[in-house]
Amino acid sequence: MKILSVLLLVAVLSMLVVPSALAMDGMEGECPHHHEPTIESLHHCVHHAEEMGHITNAGVAKALHAKLDAAQAALDRGQPGVAVNNLEAFINQVEAQAGKSIDAEHAGHMIMHAEMVIATISQG
Repeated sequence: MKILSVLLLVAVLSMLVVPSALAMDGMEGECPHHHEPTIESLHHCVHHAEEMGHITNAGVAKALHAKLDAAQAALDRGQPGVAVNNLEAFINQVEAQAGKSIDAEHAGHMIMHAEMVIATISQG
């Protein structure tokens, strides 16, 4: 009976500890900049995705960075509408490459991040 109690306790503790450890592992691969709704943080997100192997085609990554550069340049010129258009082009490219050159889960993350940046720019 004592062995059964110990095994039950170990099983319960495993159910509590293992998911926490797995969640921590998942956090390692997550973009650390996604809480900052800026074009710069989105650049870091793309770079991080490249480093982690979530973007497997260097040309795709370069094109994404180019769209972000264009968005930042437009914003710096005081053209938020143009910046948003470039960010929407970024989203379109990510959607087109999701599950191909960009890991589908990370593509969803980058799209969410870009939408947060668009919302921030649109607010003013």
